[in-house]
Amino acid sequence: MLQHQRVERRPHHRDSAGLNALLGVWRQANESRAVLVLARVPEPLRRILEMTGADQFLRVYDTVTEAEAVFGG
Repeated sequence: MLQHQRVERRPHHRDSAGLNALLGVWRQANESRAVLVLARVPEPLRRILEMTGADQFLRVYDTVTEAEAVFGG
């Protein structure tokens, strides 16, 4: 049972650490008036962004081409 609990906690910790890192980069970009754009985001990360509400301020696009088109790239 302990081994099973450890397996469940590791992905959560990794998800949390990754989300915190991503939000830190977003804050830095925002403070310098840059725009952080995410493209080709894997579905598990998209769900995390939706569950936490981060998708409300992070710009997420299905493809790099779509993101470039929005920003004239």
